[in-house]
Amino acid sequence: MEAENFSKLLNEVVSNGKINFYYYSDPTSSNIELHHLAIPFPGELSPVDLPFRWHAEKPSEELVDAIWDDDSHAWIENSDKSQPALIAKLQANNEALKKKMDSYEQAKIADAQKNDKVVQALTGVQKGQAQTTAVLAQLVPMVQQLSKSVNTSDETDKTKKEEGAE
Repeated sequence: MEAENFSKLLNEVVSNGKINFYYYSDPTSSNIELHHLAIPFPGELSPVDLPFRWHAEKPSEELVDAIWDDDSHAWIENSDKSQPALIAKLQANNEALKKKMDSYEQAKIADAQKNDKVVQALTGVQKGQAQTTAVLAQLVPMVQQLSKSVNTSDETDKTKKEEGAE
């Protein structure tokens, strides 16, 4: 109850213009509350009079863990669970997947080229075997005729020897 009363009192004082809010940001702090701490201040400070790391600009409600960026002079997201951080992660993952797919496609093309060379080599071997078979098919009848003529001449010689021996 006391917190609600204090909050109501604080809102009433702020609405009357007696207190202004300034925002402290220590991006290097391990305490997340110090990344964007609202500080009530009685009165108004000019931007020149603001102490170190104090800012008059309120961080956006959309930022999960807002920190002040000195380079851009604006509040930025520090949380890796915020929508911009998640989008950045997804984009990085998408790029990594694209690279993997490209390398996969290149490997697939290289394998296809290797397979084409193997098919060409096998086709050459098959043609060589077919030519060898054709040549053998022509030689087999000739060899058979030669073996018949050798066998018949041997038989004739034997019969002549036998007849001469008698």
